[in-house]
Amino acid sequence: MSRGQHQRRLLPAYLATGTAGDAPLPTTLDTLTALRASGHPLSSYHTAVHRRVVELVTGGSLTAVEIAAYLALPASVGLMLAEQLVSDGLLNASVPIPDALAPSRAGRPSLQLMEEVLSGLQSLRVA
Repeated sequence: MSRGQHQRRLLPAYLATGTAGDAPLPTTLDTLTALRASGHPLSSYHTAVHRRVVELVTGGSLTAVEIAAYLALPASVGLMLAEQLVSDGLLNASVPIPDALAPSRAGRPSLQLMEEVLSGLQSLRVA
């Protein structure tokens, strides 16, 4: 290994979830769902990685993708960890997309979003 390279652990990423090939939880979260700590204590069966996830979102919020990045895990594993912790009541999840970003019935961005984009483009032109 050359100098400056980091050695990766040779453990499969799914071991971070603490499951042993159990059936996965049904997916209800999106990778961009905002996650916050609920304040409930962890149980004895939670892993050190579960504990770290709760620490990361205590006092703020992160998405499942951001959590995975902080833990150097694949996004799918971050999503699975978030699913487990939401299911256990340790994390609260909220939809990440504000109403202004939600597409209209015609599948187009809302008028409010388009006005904000136009305003931003005009301010770039002036600067």
